[in-house]
Order: sequence, then structure tokens, then C-alpha cells
Amino acid sequence: MPFEHYKEVDLSSRNTLGLPSVSQYLGAFHSVSDLQHAFEFARNLSLPCFVMGGGSNILLPEYLPGLALLSSDRSIDIMGDEVTVGAGASWDNLVAETLKNGLFGLENLSSIPGTAGAAPIQNIGAYGVELARFVVSVEALDLQNGLAVTLTVDDCQFEYRDSLFKRHPERFVVTRLTLKLSTRFAPILAYQDLQRLPAQITESAEGLRRAIQSIRAKKLPDYRVFGNVGSFFKNPTLMKSVIQTLEQAQVLNSNTRSAQGKVSAAALIQAAELGDLSVGQAGISPKHHLVLENRGGATLTDVLTLAHLIQEKVERRFGVTLEIEPQQLTQLIHAPNPKG
Repeated sequence: MPFEHYKEVDLSSRNTLGLPSVSQYLGAFHSVSDLQHAFEFARNLSLPCFVMGGGSNILLPEYLPGLALLSSDRSIDIMGDEVTVGAGASWDNLVAETLKNGLFGLENLSSIPGTAGAAPIQNIGAYGVELARFVVSVEALDLQNGLAVTLTVDDCQFEYRDSLFKRHPERFVVTRLTLKLSTRFAPILAYQDLQRLPAQITESAEGLRRAIQSIRAKKLPDYRVFGNVGSFFKNPTLMKSVIQTLEQAQVLNSNTRSAQGKVSAAALIQAAELGDLSVGQAGISPKHHLVLENRGGATLTDVLTLAHLIQEKVERRFGVTLEIEPQQLTQLIHAPNPKG
């Protein structure tokens, strides 16, 4: 069966930052077999391949040479306390579906945009919970040998906003993942905003989910209004002596750092008084200093120039290096557009 694909596809509406981007080819896959055919098609034309999720954590170049792929597998299969989900399923739909079926654990990860297949790559996390705590296995195509593999949670090498998949982006394509959840609701309220919630809200998973959805809506701009990818920088982990120096300078306080040494990148940006900084149509969100937003017509150059200015100013002021969180397609950014 020939691999179905489209040429010169506009991806502007397929990335939440709303960057203008055109893909040379675009195709979909539902199974490992589909993927194998897709990569065979790409090899025959000497094309690079890039697998997209929901476009919520990537910085797309103006022209994306090669073949972009999307998963069309949106299946959600529940067996007891385990859930197997296709890579193309909406992450937030998965959260809603698990709660509807009396399975708990994902409430704190509500309203995270993107697909389930992208979740293990980034090891998504929010409000004191990371995906890694629920993963049983991840199914993928191993491009080293062209075969399907099933990786255990240990195989995935999850760390804060990191994984084996993120460190080796050209090796694996995630097709499905299996999570083990709980049949008993036990709220995780370590995050300060959640500790302030009334007990009658946090006594149910649906109540906690609605509260988190509300908190996110108040703190983060809606990407449908101002394009964004959520947190643009990782929260850095610093040595105790550096944290003490920053606390003495009243840059940080107990609310902006954890016992493990992770500090708020947003607090550093705010303390550096960068809130009004903008480049072209890219600016820092007034709702949250960790979010860079597209105010209408921003380009990748605008966004990256703004990000690098923030990095330079924070490092010069506090000696702290901020790391960009969304995926950058560095090798493709300067690729020529065959249309000129």
C-alpha cells in the first residue's frame, strides 16, 4: 500500500506558538507498519523526517524540509488500572477519560496541550506530578534497526523535562504508551497553589482537575489568543551557595525554590526586570514571565532573539544560565526553501 502524503503543507495552525511554517511533505501514521512505509518513502527521496505531536512544544522554522509525520492513533484502551493510549490522542482528553473510568493520578496534569505521544519525550510535569511516575512502558519504532520496541519505565531514563527519547530524537518514534493509575483517589497537593484550595475542592479528583484548569487559565495565556508553548525555559537547579546568595539579594524566597535546589526561572526573569522586553511581535507574557507569546505575526527569529536576550541578561545579572525548553529544529532552521 503506497504511503499517503501531501506536499507543501501550511503548519501555522499546527503549532501553538503560531509561527509561520510550511512543511515540504506531511503524512500520517497509525501503526509501526505505517511508520516503516513512511521512512522508506523518505529514504527513497533522501528526505529528513520529523515527527510532530500537537505542536505545543516545538519551534518550527519558516520552511521545514523533508517529511513531517503525525500520529492518527487516538485510541484509549483501559484494562483494570492500566491504560494504553495511542500517540495521536489528545493528552487532556486522556486525563478526562481516565477520571470518567474511575482511574486517578493524572489530575495534576490537566489542561496540558499536546498529544500523548509527546508526553514521554518531554516527561511532562505540572503541579508536583511528572508523567514518569505512571509509565509502565512506551512502544516505539527504533530507527536504528527499523523494528518495533517496547521500553520499560527504566529504559526510558526519565529525568526532569527529559528522557531517552529527547536525548536521542533521531532514534525513536513513540507509537503508544501504557500507564498504571490508581483506583483510589489520593490528591497530590505539594504545590503551593494547591495547598491553598478548600478541602471540599480537593476531596474529589474532578474538583481538583477543575481547580487546576482554573489556575492554569489565570496564569497562562490562551495559545489561541496569544500563541505560546507554555514554559519557554526550564527551572534551573542551582547549588545551595548560589541560592543563598540570591535569597540574600531578595531575588528568591521560599516560594520560588524547592528543597532540591530547583528555582523559579520566572522569578529570575522578573527580578531582572525584563517583563517589558519584546522583539518584533514576540514578547514576555504579562500573565507569566516564563511564557513568550506571539502577539501577531511573530517569526522564529523574533522568538529566538528574544529568548537569547533573556538568557544573556539573566546570566549577566545573576550568573544563572536558562535552558530553552521547547524542541528546536536547529539543523532545519537554515535549510533552503526550494521555492526560494
